[in-house]
Amino acid sequence: MGSFPTGPESCLADPSCHVYITSMRNAVPLTIFGFWGFVILSCFTFQFWKFLHSKRRKVEPVILRSAMASESVSTAVKHKKSSQLKGVEVILDMEGGKELQVTGYTGSFFGELCYLLCCFTSLHWLALDVVIIFDYYNKCQVRSVDNLCFYGNYFLLGNYELNGKVFFVVFWLQLIWFTAWVLFKGKVHNCFRLPTELSSAKVVSVWARDQEEILSTTDSFLINFLREIKTKFSSHTTEGHSFIIPIETTKRGRRQFVFQGQRFLIKGDSVQPVHFKVGETYSDYYEHVKGIHSNEADSRLEKIGPNEIPFKPDTLIESICDETFSLFHVYQLGAYMLAFWGSYLFVGALLATIVVLSASITIYTRRRNQFMISKITKYVTEVEVLRDGVWIKIDSRCLVPGDVVRLQRDWKLPCDLLIIKGSCICDESALTGESMPVQKYNAPIAKVPYNPQGNGARHTLFSGTTVIQSGSQTNDDVQAIVTATGMATSKGELLSGILYPQILVFKYDEELPVVVLFLIAYAIVCFIISIIFQNHTGSQSIWVTKWMYCMFSVNQILNPLLPVALEVGQLHAVNNLKKRGILCLNPKRIAIAGKIRVFCFDKTGTLTKEGLDFLGVQCSLVDSGIPTFGPLVSPAKVESLSPLVTHGLATCHAVAKFGEEYVGNQVEVKMFSSVGWELVEATQHELPYVANNKGKMLKIVKQNEFDHARATMSVIIEDRTGTYYVYCKGSFEKIKDMSTPETIPEDYLEKAREHALEGCYVLGLGYRKLDSTLTRESVLALTRDEIEMDLKFISLILFRNELKDDSAATMEALKEGEVRPVMVTGDNAQCGHYIAKKSGMVSQSTEVLLGDVGKDERITWSSLSAKCGATVQRLSTEDLMLKKVSSLEEGSVELAITGRAFNVLRDEGLLSKLFLFMRIYARFSPADKVEVATMHRDKGLTVGMCGDGGNDCGALRAAHAGIALSAAEASVVSPFTARDKNVISVVDLLIEGRGALHTSFASYKFIIMYGLMFSVFKLCCYWYGVIACEMDYVSIDGVAVLVLGYAMTRSQPEHKLNKIRPTSSLLGPINVASVLGMWIINLCFFVGAVCFMSSQKEYVKWPAKYSHGATWWTLGDNWESTVLFFTMYFQFITGAFIFTFGATFRKNVLFNWLLLVSYGGLVTLFSLLLLLPPSGFTSIWHVASQQFNSLGTSSPVWVLYQENGGHPSPGMPFSFRLKLLFIIFASIATNVFWQKVIIEGPVAAALAQKYPSQRTKFLV
Repeated sequence: MGSFPTGPESCLADPSCHVYITSMRNAVPLTIFGFWGFVILSCFTFQFWKFLHSKRRKVEPVILRSAMASESVSTAVKHKKSSQLKGVEVILDMEGGKELQVTGYTGSFFGELCYLLCCFTSLHWLALDVVIIFDYYNKCQVRSVDNLCFYGNYFLLGNYELNGKVFFVVFWLQLIWFTAWVLFKGKVHNCFRLPTELSSAKVVSVWARDQEEILSTTDSFLINFLREIKTKFSSHTTEGHSFIIPIETTKRGRRQFVFQGQRFLIKGDSVQPVHFKVGETYSDYYEHVKGIHSNEADSRLEKIGPNEIPFKPDTLIESICDETFSLFHVYQLGAYMLAFWGSYLFVGALLATIVVLSASITIYTRRRNQFMISKITKYVTEVEVLRDGVWIKIDSRCLVPGDVVRLQRDWKLPCDLLIIKGSCICDESALTGESMPVQKYNAPIAKVPYNPQGNGARHTLFSGTTVIQSGSQTNDDVQAIVTATGMATSKGELLSGILYPQILVFKYDEELPVVVLFLIAYAIVCFIISIIFQNHTGSQSIWVTKWMYCMFSVNQILNPLLPVALEVGQLHAVNNLKKRGILCLNPKRIAIAGKIRVFCFDKTGTLTKEGLDFLGVQCSLVDSGIPTFGPLVSPAKVESLSPLVTHGLATCHAVAKFGEEYVGNQVEVKMFSSVGWELVEATQHELPYVANNKGKMLKIVKQNEFDHARATMSVIIEDRTGTYYVYCKGSFEKIKDMSTPETIPEDYLEKAREHALEGCYVLGLGYRKLDSTLTRESVLALTRDEIEMDLKFISLILFRNELKDDSAATMEALKEGEVRPVMVTGDNAQCGHYIAKKSGMVSQSTEVLLGDVGKDERITWSSLSAKCGATVQRLSTEDLMLKKVSSLEEGSVELAITGRAFNVLRDEGLLSKLFLFMRIYARFSPADKVEVATMHRDKGLTVGMCGDGGNDCGALRAAHAGIALSAAEASVVSPFTARDKNVISVVDLLIEGRGALHTSFASYKFIIMYGLMFSVFKLCCYWYGVIACEMDYVSIDGVAVLVLGYAMTRSQPEHKLNKIRPTSSLLGPINVASVLGMWIINLCFFVGAVCFMSSQKEYVKWPAKYSHGATWWTLGDNWESTVLFFTMYFQFITGAFIFTFGATFRKNVLFNWLLLVSYGGLVTLFSLLLLLPPSGFTSIWHVASQQFNSLGTSSPVWVLYQENGGHPSPGMPFSFRLKLLFIIFASIATNVFWQKVIIEGPVAAALAQKYPSQRTKFLV
């Protein structure tokens, strides 16, 4: 037996000790009571004054909504899914679906005093905790594991009973206080301010409705019921978050505040977001080419604010408060304060230290991320700007829209700009991930709407990108006008998605409150039973001691680590992904990736290699007045081409020169390089021109960049004779439509599609000679529609689109993992069909029908596999749905569709019926790509998107998990970035996502099992009036929970995707059956072990009536403690082993060496402890092999038992201990059988087949 404490005596029993507080009527308690009364009276008085003030001056909040939010809220209110805000509603042009409620507040001396009193009260609770615990442990003994500072002399309150009663009161009061503080987090200060009109307010309270998406399609009755209860009884405040923001007053008297990067102007009692646009058309911008005046610049700067992303890392105090002020941490505070007070000082301190370290790591990680984002957002440079007609240098933070700036070489741009003079070469990899430099040109002087993300992208320089060459010559003067600053820039909008992301509510997020409610109900039952059992034993315990023991049971059922368990797998996966070259900006998306069912892929640069091989041209030859195609001319023989075609290849492009290298779209660079001409950039006095080695020169008079909507680009050139020609290059379908019919070969479309079906990137080239009477001015004045018309087709231009080495392996892995890959490309359907077949996205035997819009504006469906010259059967959409439905369902036929047909089908209302049969989306604009991702989400499917970060940025953000193939450190356009640009990274992400989800659920089940088993263990202990020794609790909380809990997370994901995905439901049959099944099995063997103990003739029941509950360290010297602890402990640690089995989503548990060693070591250690003869080693755990009830025993309970007529009894015989170990191992074997055969084995498979999932079904 251990060495129990021998002192100290309580102060009341020690004449030499002075007790400071003997009654609650002493000065110190009365002072504290007086302080409480003063705080309550002050706060109540202020609230009554505030109530009267609000009655006299009723203040209506201002509600700001975007048009989108207004529509969605009206729908939600109509269907009772959301509450309606009350106030003055204003519909404004705000981004996204924002909905804000703005209320003005002003302070008062009395209110500030009350708030300070509340802050001081929070600190005083912690001070009282320290005083009570110090009183409890003063002069305690620390001599052995059975004497670890269990009690002190109570020098302040005199004895255990009074100390306990004071602790009980303080415990509940502070728990209520901090819970209320957390529930009103962010609004406490406003409780002590007076609501007032915005015109006189000092601060505003901004409530923002959460923009969330629920990723749950098969909701249980409980979840739907909980949602209804929440909607019915909760106020609107629970549907969003409130922020207190001070109102700033500028030098000119403007009152404004900044919320989530958006500046809002207060005018009287109204609020409006601050926007400033220089103009709508290119011509509007050219009106500001002379710059702006300083006074106007100052006025704009005051209105829209400095040119910076208004993000600052939280201070250390703010970070600590934000992390610790949560219900989770309030509960932890109560749990560990109870442990500290309940003679559990050292183990409680260990657990509390781990919690503090965990919180510190979280705070450190958050602050590190904030400083990383701050580094991205904070950028200041010197800018040469035209103010008052003079070029001056200013700080970039002082830039405003309308400023004219001079571009510099190797300059990182501080804002969005529109080029109005000259051209430059820009590196946009930091923003889009596109590694190839792009050329930007000055905008046309035309009354054409300016769209920086659309047609205007060629003229727009985006914030955060780098100008690597300004102009073609060293002294070129390239100028641009500022279009947007700060958060309004393209970089600001992207960062806004990172700083203020949409809340994704996973299935387990909604189910966790239900689980907690069940656990609370179970804990209440256990609390009541614990009281009954403790009274049953006749133990000499006061009510505070019994309450403490019951609360310990509640704490173990409602484990403070439960929410952490659901995130632990994701945090581990972040490091795994980093090792695979995948960077993650949002760890929550990792678990979401584990549920992905559809993955969308861009084609060019994603499934195919970035560079295209130029195959050559196929010219149109006119024979007897009939145009026909000639043979394919390879790049080596371009000299044999007609001058018309050569001139087109040499001029119809957007290639630029960077040093001695040509840069731009690689398709055009290779095309231009093949003709052997030289490009000479424009100078101040000369137009750009191309020339060959024979002295031939062609001036490029005008250039229309590639337009996604038109799918063309064009140039006007001038030869030495002064004749003007138009050359236009684009998709072969568009060039056909723009060319005169007599120049189009009869087999034009068949030949182009034949090349595309062979994997070629096919462009058409046409030209037109302009009227010789046109002057330079009239040529420049021609609109794009006037230029790109009545062309003469002259050739097809062919490029080879080669597949990446890992694309086929990626498609195979996804299909094996039951993930449907689809292609969303801007290229033609034939080339997409070729890549889909070659990569394995579509099987070779599958027929693909293409839906396209004909001349009659109707959609027809025809086979992409039809050979050239063969008669093509065309089906209407109605015929397709009637005749091909069975083929579509069985997968022998799949669909491809063009962007134009997609939009027509959507307008006709037929798209949703055919959507999940579509495999290839061709000729899709960036906006159409977003629509594809969004429609998959609307179908209730978890969708991923993979692209290069170029024109698919929107789709990458719209998908649940977007992964950009980019060499950038971290692409701001998507949650994941694959730096090696390998498409197989998609598979790595899904593997890690599934593994992370399974790991999180394994940890969750382990924590649940801990609470369930511990509650049964505690109830049995209370029934017998025993409590396990200190070392038993150290073995549970300090070893099993921490070591095994960590070891479980070290299981690595499987190396390939399996056909099933891990469950995301806490209340699903798999998780519920796994936990409850094991618990019931454990209970059966637990009861069996207890009954087996009771049947032993050597067994003497613990005489609980002679014990005192407060001296719990004396209650473990008995058979009951040994049997209960060893049986429960083996079952508990086996849960960690069984829940980590893996082999479907994670590697087999045998590959987790840390868990094997930990679990094997604990099984071996405690088996030896149970079987070894009594020794100093076994006595540390108070194993009942030792004869506790012996003559001359040191146990005070057994001494009293013998003094009252009891007889000594033997220790546990070896035979009994060996049989007990057999019972324990039988329990382990049964649990393994349950998990491997029933839950994860053939029984589960048979049930899954009999009762299939109700989710949306489609072919992968």
